[in-house]
Amino acid sequence: MAEDLTTITWRSVEWIQSRPEGLNSNNVLDYFAESPFWDNQCNNAILKMQTQYNDLKDLNVDLKKMKGIEFQVVHEKAPVLWVIRKQNRLTEWTVSPIATYYILNNNIYQAPDLYSIIGTRILTSLYYLHIAFNTAQQEVEFHPATGYTWKGANDPNSALQKSKVQQDPIELIDFRDGAERAISSVTHKMQQQLAQAIAQTEEDNLLAINELNDSLMTGTPGEMSDSPSQPMATDQMGKRRKKSEDATGKKKKKKQTG
Repeated sequence: MAEDLTTITWRSVEWIQSRPEGLNSNNVLDYFAESPFWDNQCNNAILKMQTQYNDLKDLNVDLKKMKGIEFQVVHEKAPVLWVIRKQNRLTEWTVSPIATYYILNNNIYQAPDLYSIIGTRILTSLYYLHIAFNTAQQEVEFHPATGYTWKGANDPNSALQKSKVQQDPIELIDFRDGAERAISSVTHKMQQQLAQAIAQTEEDNLLAINELNDSLMTGTPGEMSDSPSQPMATDQMGKRRKKSEDATGKKKKKKQTG
């Protein structure tokens, strides 16, 4: 898993000024390699070290033949925007994304993952729902004669007017901490359930394969189909004989009593 560096912004004015051509698609990875987001053990760095004295210009072909961590420009809108992806190359045509970075106006950022985006938006929505319910609860009045009524919106002492004031930051921090703990707990339980389901599926598949191998080792499919039918036929014949003997015994008893 990639290190969370979403709070860092990196920029090197000296590096850009030292290049007469400025930042472009040919040197954008060299610029990115100067940032703290770069991995010195990646395939790009290894391949560049191996070919630094060669005239090889296009390294993408050789990168596809290697396995491991690499960086690749997946989108560009020069000279303003480049999107760089850190990925684990499994085969020549298969990669597993790890993290995404983007260069905007010479500033490098790490893009947040989907979990962080959804979690932040859920927390924000829950917080404002929490404030709305508290405000509505404080606006309700009850009287035995009139029942439940709403306070006047023009009342300066009403919670509706007070809610327009900025909320207490301590309350916001406590609420966010509680919501984050709840989301983390649910996520952990879902991961455990998924791992158990995968393990159970693998165990069932292994048992099915072992049963199939045992059946193939004991005999042919024809013999397998005949073997269970023989004891079933024997049991049926025994039941019929027992019924006939019981019926014969009953007839003899009737004759003796008569």
